[in-house]
Amino acid sequence: MYTHEEKENSRTRQVFNRLNLLLLLVFLVFAAIIFRLSYVQIIDGEEYEQKATAKSDKKVPIPALRGNIYDKNGNLIVHSRGSFTAVFQEKDYMDKDYYISLVTKLEKILSGTTKEDLLKKMDVGYEYKNGKVEKTARMTLKFLEKDLKYDLSQKEIAYLAEHRNELDGVSVVTKPIREYDKKQVAVQAIGYVRPFNVADNQGIEYYRKNKDIYLPNQMVGYEGIERSYEEDLRGENGYRMYQVAADQTILQQIKEVPPKRGSNLYLTIDQRVQLETRDFIKNFLPKLRATGRNAYYAKNAYAVAMEVKTGKIVAMVSYPEYDPNIWTSGPDKETYEQNKYSFTNGTIRSAPHDVRPKTGKDAEMENYKHPASVVPAGSVVKPATVLMGLSEGIAPFYWPDPGAYRYGGAGDVVRNDNGHNYGMLTPQTAIQKSSNTYMANIGKLLSQKYKKNSVSVYQKYYHAFGLGVKTGVDLPGESAGGEDFLVMNERYGPLAAMVQASFGQQGRYTTMQLAQYAATLANKGTRMRPQLVDRITDNNGKVIKSFKSEVLSQLHEPDSYWRIVHEGMGMVTQQGGTAAGVFAGFPYRVAAKTGTSQQDIYVPDSLDFEKGVNWHKYKEINNGVFISFAPLENPKLAVAVVVPEGGYGGPSAGRIARAIYDAYDKYVGLGPTDKPYDPATAVPDEGQTAKKAKQ
Repeated sequence: MYTHEEKENSRTRQVFNRLNLLLLLVFLVFAAIIFRLSYVQIIDGEEYEQKATAKSDKKVPIPALRGNIYDKNGNLIVHSRGSFTAVFQEKDYMDKDYYISLVTKLEKILSGTTKEDLLKKMDVGYEYKNGKVEKTARMTLKFLEKDLKYDLSQKEIAYLAEHRNELDGVSVVTKPIREYDKKQVAVQAIGYVRPFNVADNQGIEYYRKNKDIYLPNQMVGYEGIERSYEEDLRGENGYRMYQVAADQTILQQIKEVPPKRGSNLYLTIDQRVQLETRDFIKNFLPKLRATGRNAYYAKNAYAVAMEVKTGKIVAMVSYPEYDPNIWTSGPDKETYEQNKYSFTNGTIRSAPHDVRPKTGKDAEMENYKHPASVVPAGSVVKPATVLMGLSEGIAPFYWPDPGAYRYGGAGDVVRNDNGHNYGMLTPQTAIQKSSNTYMANIGKLLSQKYKKNSVSVYQKYYHAFGLGVKTGVDLPGESAGGEDFLVMNERYGPLAAMVQASFGQQGRYTTMQLAQYAATLANKGTRMRPQLVDRITDNNGKVIKSFKSEVLSQLHEPDSYWRIVHEGMGMVTQQGGTAAGVFAGFPYRVAAKTGTSQQDIYVPDSLDFEKGVNWHKYKEINNGVFISFAPLENPKLAVAVVVPEGGYGGPSAGRIARAIYDAYDKYVGLGPTDKPYDPATAVPDEGQTAKKAKQ
């Protein structure tokens, strides 16, 4: 048995041993730490010191100013100008909480912005996703300025200056932005710019191939001429070379290479003719709708005026238009919805009906109830049909018009307008009176002559006029139109296809195609490439490149055939013709052809296409179409106009064509010699002057 004293001594020894063990462990830990610190200082110290004091050179691009765009007479349409811009520059101390706090404040200060959009523009490695802030990859270098909003108001500038201590990282600088003439000159043809990262994300091939020469937020051509001539307009970016510390703070500027401004474009468009055409359409369409005549929904119109000998486009209107300056900072949702039915250039591809003021699902459903801009051509193709018939020896020089023409075993019938019987017709009077039966007979004889090959023969002639093929205009996104007779040929055979196509019900063509077709008729088979840019200059006015007229194809036919077609078209605007009233009193003879194309409109029973929908015929509408050239004896200008749901072509599209000829004759002249340009006739400039824009 242990005594009490022995037990106490045993406990004391145990405690002492444990303390010794603990002290030993503490000693070993500290020894390891000291050893590691010594190793880092002695062995790795030099490496870490090099990293801590490392410097690198960073190249920061300076975006070039885009070139200006002028009309044919030197009137400024588009330029780049200085804009007070809110920018953000990141600092080392900033973190996620600071970014959230900052964008929440800025959303209330910068009108038209949202915290989601602002955080994305700041590019700090965070974005809002489904209402939550999540980590994301940076798109640009940390120390670069990020643009938050252009064109600040005086109130916004004053507030940012007064509260700069509360908004660290945000400042106001002057930056170049693209500005479009407030008069809205050929806005869809001119196009607009958007940030490079938007264009690249949309899969535009040119930008995908040239990523290295653009900044993510650099404005690039996205539509129209701005895109077609991007290489000329963009200029060449410069750069600043900075020495940057390891934490990416700038130590000093080493070098600067200034950017080179882009080249300037001079268009073929005459601003005076363009704006008078647009303004006439704007005032005319409400009157047309009020008159009835099956034109209750005529809210859109498309017009192209082309010089016959050169292919130069003098006017190009896709109505309604809009203010392209909304793209400067990017339109908000409301602005986008208000203008989206005006973005597309309906003269070269399909553009939707203007369904405003309806919005949302109501607007989407309403859009199905109306035709787009590329409608069946109707009777305007009849001069081409007559020329084809003459060339093939199947256009009768005398034809007793029956009023109704039967073809095929099923007893299908083609009728003239209102079943009218025009009596004995010649090729000329068949064009003048717009006889469907005369054209149907040519179609029938063509199918009998060539049988299954008749469609390809038909295409040979029509393609030579530019119908069913792209015109080659220097704009992106051009449509070749639609050759619906190909489907009819597959389903019902060449007889039905050729009969229906002969008078214009089985081909849909753009207004640009119709203008090229009219010019080819005027040129007796010589088809010119439509041209929108006349020349490119540097900023000193030196011509870098000028564009010559280009012949695309030639249809060789005897002059006597062309004379017959021209005579028939000339009779259209004379007494007894379908456009006689439209051109009454005009000082020159105009060769023309009216068209009233019938079109069935089908609508879905719902918008839930994933579940499947049923389509039903909603209504039958009449589109107004018109082609022409003048003067008849020495053609100078060709004009084509389309008014979807405009009713008869003469009173709708023909009236617009007359206004174009009036404007052209007033400013340029339809005589053999152009009138000298009078600066006093220029439409007053509502934006910056050309002189200032060049500075």
